Amino acid sequence: MFHPISAWKKATATISRRLHELNNEQVVLHQEYSRIKKDVSDRTPENPALYGYKVYSQFDEDGIIAHIFSKIGFGDRIFVEIGCSDGLENNTHTLLLSGWRGMWVDSDARKIRYITKRVPYSTRLVLKQEFVSVRNVNKIVSDGLAALGALSMDLLSVDIDGDDLNVLVALLESNKPRVICVEYNAKFPPPIHVAYHANSDKFWQGDDYQGASLTAFSEALAPLGYQLITCGLSGVNAFFVRRSDCVHFPRFSIEQLFQEPRYYLRRFASGHRPSLKFLANRMSLND
Repeated sequence: MFHPISAWKKATATISRRLHELNNEQVVLHQEYSRIKKDVSDRTPENPALYGYKVYSQFDEDGIIAHIFSKIGFGDRIFVEIGCSDGLENNTHTLLLSGWRGMWVDSDARKIRYITKRVPYSTRLVLKQEFVSVRNVNKIVSDGLAALGALSMDLLSVDIDGDDLNVLVALLESNKPRVICVEYNAKFPPPIHVAYHANSDKFWQGDDYQGASLTAFSEALAPLGYQLITCGLSGVNAFFVRRSDCVHFPRFSIEQLFQEPRYYLRRFASGHRPSLKFLANRMSLND
């Protein structure tokens, strides 16, 4: 016989146990983060990664980006993010809330629809659904900048889980962002040089054949005038600035700046679950 009170008690106990597990997980993650941070501080003092924090980014990218621009100046506050996902977790959502303008690009039509249904049209945010490649990246970005009334960008973020390196190099032929944030494949520590090359598999298959190693990115961007200044502590994103801006940051080798893959840190919580509601409010107010 079904007993409503017994079922309610069982459900409540299950929820309570799950919340306890989640709280314990967060305690462990905070302890691990503190340990990693101390180790990085000891090895590379004043490393920009030490200033990281999470608002809407995957892990510590929000804080690293804020720190970088606090050192080099904010410029026109224009960004382009290629691989923006559904906007709930990316590198530029927080910038939009801080008065920046920019462009979000993603190949997944469902994710772009998710954004358009929740965020009102605004001249501050250009949305584009497109599979980005070496052949079309310059047109996509130039059209986006034109729609924003901008000639250049301050921040470029690239995360397409595929031909990231060649797409980035192709874009840099005609665009010179002040800061570049790019996802590197942390499975391959320096000096290993590997990079994905576009083939018949248009989308990432969920294995290790994606992106490029940190060494591959660094060696490709150096002749184009960019210097690696840090990597996020989760071993996901690397940050490059123009060589003229390197004076604002301590200099360390690629080997010293490399961070191993710590993808579990993505579970690090930043308040309640994210939404697009604050962004929707901001877009309505500013337009």
